[in-house]
Amino acid sequence: MKTIGLIGGMSYSSTIIYYDLLNKYSNEHFGDLTTPKIILSSVNFSIIDELQHQGNWEDLGSLLNKEARSLEQAGAEVLALCTNTMHKVTKEMLANVSIPFIHIAEAAAKKIAKDQYKKPALLATKFTMEEDFYIEKLIEYGLEPIIPKKESRDILHTIIYGELCFNVTTEESRDKFIAISQEVENAGADSVILGCTEVGMLLNDDNINLPVYDTVKVHCKEIFNYIL
Repeated sequence: MKTIGLIGGMSYSSTIIYYDLLNKYSNEHFGDLTTPKIILSSVNFSIIDELQHQGNWEDLGSLLNKEARSLEQAGAEVLALCTNTMHKVTKEMLANVSIPFIHIAEAAAKKIAKDQYKKPALLATKFTMEEDFYIEKLIEYGLEPIIPKKESRDILHTIIYGELCFNVTTEESRDKFIAISQEVENAGADSVILGCTEVGMLLNDDNINLPVYDTVKVHCKEIFNYIL
């Protein structure tokens, strides 16, 4: 198997899930204790968070570019970013990086289109829901994403950064997320993208009526299939 380079820590809660899933997929595929070689670069999320909310995407791109080049130099043969939001700086991150990159939104879009759904709701951070970088990738695959109303976007963003990124889950927040999933269903969504790597901590197939696409699971499956 090829060596995986992961840029994580955004947040550590979801990066744990990446490590867990990639190893589980390997165990299941081979039927034994085989696990992939993974090189993880875990960044200081407080710096990322501050730059995000300052709108300083230029420095964020430079920061992740250093991490990507470091992973390539360390022997990574494929690169993945363990966060949806920071795919906003994909172009800047990949400057002078020659190894393949597995894009999380592209992995999700391919899977949804293959399953013949058309109008996925996107539940994520405000950066991901309100800016073009992610939505455009979905549209490239013929999808028509549905975005929650502003009040709901605010709720999602606040809970993601205020609770889930600290690995905290509450039933009150779960109920709010479920209500938002019902809102987008009523708005015409035929599926739901858990478009932040932490959202799956609260939402899943058991509490959403529509087909659920957890981007962490979809991304990890795409990464694992690539390294085989």
